Amino acid sequence: GTPQKARARDLLRKHYGLGLGPPPPLGGAKSSQDPMDFDSPVFDARAYYEQLITTSSLPTLLKTENDLLTEIRQLDSERQSLVYNHHHELIAASDTIAAMKSRAENLDADLDLLRAAFSEISRLSAEIAVEH
Repeated sequence: GTPQKARARDLLRKHYGLGLGPPPPLGGAKSSQDPMDFDSPVFDARAYYEQLITTSSLPTLLKTENDLLTEIRQLDSERQSLVYNHHHELIAASDTIAAMKSRAENLDADLDLLRAAFSEISRLSAEIAVEH
């Protein structure tokens, strides 16, 4: 995301004691094992919720809800965009394959004519060789 979003996320993580910085690379050697880290494979939503509800004020809870809803909408939008882009690429690939098939079918007739022409050339060449 943007530096402003990263900063906001870092502030939230610092406030909730969740650790700072961008999420670790997926499958990396330093993969976070923090159950309070959203991006951790061992993220524990129930424990995060319990900590959040017992340590945060109402305004903080409302802000967290708003931030989470915003992030969910953004991720959903990104997901829809990815699905659309992949769908578009699939349709383009299908169109390309159909065009290639059509051209290949047109080539069949040309290849038959070429084969007949070469057969005729071979026949004429054999006749000329016999005459000499």
